[in-house]
Amino acid sequence: MSRLKSGLYGPLVGKLGNVIHYVWRGMNVSRMVSHKTNIPATIPQLASRKKFTMAQKFVAPIGDFISYSFHPATKGKTKFPQNEASSLFRKHAIMGEYPDYYTDYSKVIMSKGDLPAPVNAGVSRSGDLLIFTWETNPNWNYKLKSDQVMLMAYLPDTMNAFFNVGGARRTAGTDVLEFHPQPGTQDWIKRDTVVETYLAFISNDRQQVSDSVYTGQIILHP
Repeated sequence: MSRLKSGLYGPLVGKLGNVIHYVWRGMNVSRMVSHKTNIPATIPQLASRKKFTMAQKFVAPIGDFISYSFHPATKGKTKFPQNEASSLFRKHAIMGEYPDYYTDYSKVIMSKGDLPAPVNAGVSRSGDLLIFTWETNPNWNYKLKSDQVMLMAYLPDTMNAFFNVGGARRTAGTDVLEFHPQPGTQDWIKRDTVVETYLAFISNDRQQVSDSVYTGQIILHP
């Protein structure tokens, strides 16, 4: 049963026949009721499902990060930041042929925006600390100087992530991120062997970001 929300001129909400009506992000949306089928999925359908699953698993531990890093790219649109991050992951980072897909972490986009991206960025490790560096410029204007760094350490073996969405100022040229790889001393704990790292900038008002830069892979264990 459907009802007219907010009176005669309000949106239709609920099920009417084979169509479901609802309000999503301020818009009136309608979709057909899904039905089970015994028809086997095609290879393209299976490939699409696998890519979707890979993307969902990838973005799961970084939801709080991408809610900032993809906010400018999705503001005023129908996509959520998680949708945008997942879409770009499927488009750019998944390699190979079905069913042997794999992730190229150097192609992962962690942030998308119009601010100037980090230049000559890099990272080194000291114990459980990742030391990020990037090039500075004394001629930056005030707004650029007030930008903050966004740091990401992604552990693909255990699908854990450690990050900071508001670190040092762009002018600092360096910042440190603490992370904790799993030791792998028990059979049920999968050992972290590498960490994938990324860097981006976010404006002081959190309304602008830069594209992310892949700062490389660090091997944790031989």
